[in-house]
Amino acid sequence: MHRLALLLVPALLTAQEPAQPEPRDLLRQTADAIRKYKSYQLDSLSVIEMKGGINNKMEMPSSISVRRPDRMRIESRNQVASMTMVSDGEHTWMYLAPLKQYIKRPAAATPEAAVANSGLLKGLPDITKSIKSVKLNGEDSIDIEGVDFPSWVVETRYNKIEMPEQGMTVLDAVQLTWISKMHRLTLQTSFGARLKMPSIDVPVEMTQVTRTVSLKLDPDLPDSLFGFKPPEGARETPDWTLPGVSKPDVIGKAAPAFAARALDGKEINLAALRGKVVLLDFWATWCGPCKRELPYIKKIHREFGSKGLVVLGMNVGDEKEAIEKFLKTATLTYPVVPVDPASELLSTLSVNAFPTVVLIDREGKLSAYEVGARGEAALRADLAKLGILGPK
Repeated sequence: MHRLALLLVPALLTAQEPAQPEPRDLLRQTADAIRKYKSYQLDSLSVIEMKGGINNKMEMPSSISVRRPDRMRIESRNQVASMTMVSDGEHTWMYLAPLKQYIKRPAAATPEAAVANSGLLKGLPDITKSIKSVKLNGEDSIDIEGVDFPSWVVETRYNKIEMPEQGMTVLDAVQLTWISKMHRLTLQTSFGARLKMPSIDVPVEMTQVTRTVSLKLDPDLPDSLFGFKPPEGARETPDWTLPGVSKPDVIGKAAPAFAARALDGKEINLAALRGKVVLLDFWATWCGPCKRELPYIKKIHREFGSKGLVVLGMNVGDEKEAIEKFLKTATLTYPVVPVDPASELLSTLSVNAFPTVVLIDREGKLSAYEVGARGEAALRADLAKLGILGPK
């Protein structure tokens, strides 16, 4: 009997060990993990090295500070340039040090949204569509300021990635991602590939390693961190005029497919609204400019809601309870549709800052895309072009 018990012990211990996670689940979890923290500060260092047809090595330290729901600061630099983005809840500033120029625009809610809204990523492909395989590649421990973070290591391999706007083809791409077992945060990545360019006979071997060097979760971050004071000699330039910053190219394109349930339970389907002019107002309860814009959108809805205009309040990222509390005083006259920040609708329409107003004409094409609270007169002028006319 004792022998039987001893034989069963290893089996019981094995049965109690947690199963290894699915690698694709890990990647999905790490994409959302940082959102649960009310604030964070993350410093990282990227080392990019190229060999072969091009020989170059670049180090790029970056720092991200976030205090939800509406404060953010991003600083990044390399040997030749530096960039700063700051959001104080009302506005986002983007400053390029080499040019001593900055732009000012409506606030973005997250670092990802700020970078996407900058236009710097325009033309870059969605490499998730080129994934060939994903597998768990073992375990490791990442040291950050003397603290060990046990991590899973996930390997992602990619098929050929075409980058026509850059005149480049990416071959044999492999990425390793170190994901904290406890926090599910990405702490380190290593990306390697061969770059094929028409102007260079020899393929370029490229590696990029990004590691976290400092991490603070839920720190107390002061307001002063999220203010922007233009450096001496810097000047403001109109939006979309900095090099590499381009406005989203959506006008004239067909409105994307989108179906959801409004807060009041009503089914919303953009395809079913063909034949009407549709106003999509993307907003959030924390957004000051959004709140100032809502009264005249409500006014316009009352005027034209029975004359071919559909208004939808597209709330991005707020919890249902927060929206309902807000609506007790805002008393909007049109449906409010909760939209997940990861929704494909936002990426398709390049919605990354608030408020953003998108108009869809009667043929289902995008006719206007405007970021920021521009005022009632400007909105009425856009609607007039679509035949929505009336007194102020």
